[in-house]
Amino acid sequence: MNRLQAIRGTKKIRLLKWWDILILTLILFFQAIQTSFAIFFTLEDGALADVPEFTSAVNWQAFLHQSFLLFLAFLYLWLRHFDFSVWTSKIRITPRAIFMGVGIFIGFSLIFDLYLIGTSMLMPPTAAEASVSYAATPTSLHPLLQRLSEVDLSLLVFSALNGFYEEIFFLGVCLTVKAEHRRWALLYSLIVRYAFHTYQGNIPALGIGILMGTVYYVLYARMKEKNLFPFFLGHAISDVMGLGILGYFWWF
Repeated sequence: MNRLQAIRGTKKIRLLKWWDILILTLILFFQAIQTSFAIFFTLEDGALADVPEFTSAVNWQAFLHQSFLLFLAFLYLWLRHFDFSVWTSKIRITPRAIFMGVGIFIGFSLIFDLYLIGTSMLMPPTAAEASVSYAATPTSLHPLLQRLSEVDLSLLVFSALNGFYEEIFFLGVCLTVKAEHRRWALLYSLIVRYAFHTYQGNIPALGIGILMGTVYYVLYARMKEKNLFPFFLGHAISDVMGLGILGYFWWF
């Protein structure tokens, strides 16, 4: 017990060091980044890639995998004697927070749609056509009904966990540093967010990693009363429905 106390110390820490963030990055995202880049370098078109389909079995497997990695991350923070109230005090589930989460999803989905439309105008025709069809695949059903028909319990459960998993790192871990180091922590978080989305191709990865990361940070930084839950929820809805909503209404 004395040895454990010697490792943990007697005083709880409320700010993380750079090596804490690095270790937590390795725990939570090293495998995802490695796999993402391995796929990226095999793409014929590095700008765009087909989004892989996730089956129920894959969702449950990912849920268990992420749960284990979260356990390791929280175990590390516990050993560091981190004060978890730094984050738990900023997680409040209220009607207003739910409304904000839905608003974050809708707002950024529109931004992401405009981003894809803008990038498609700067690309060669073949790539441009691919980017326009990125969010919608021809089907006999209305795209929204088609998407909802594909939603099952495994997707809902995994998406809920993934929303927490990613945003507790980017808005929680990476911003739990001294104020003078926050800009560098933000830059680092954007790079990490981009890195494990490269399997989708550069354009979606930049949109999700840099654009989404920046928008989320600005919204969170401007909150008078900090609440992480709307970002967990907004991210989770994006995982369920996909980023981009114009494709659900422009159906031919």
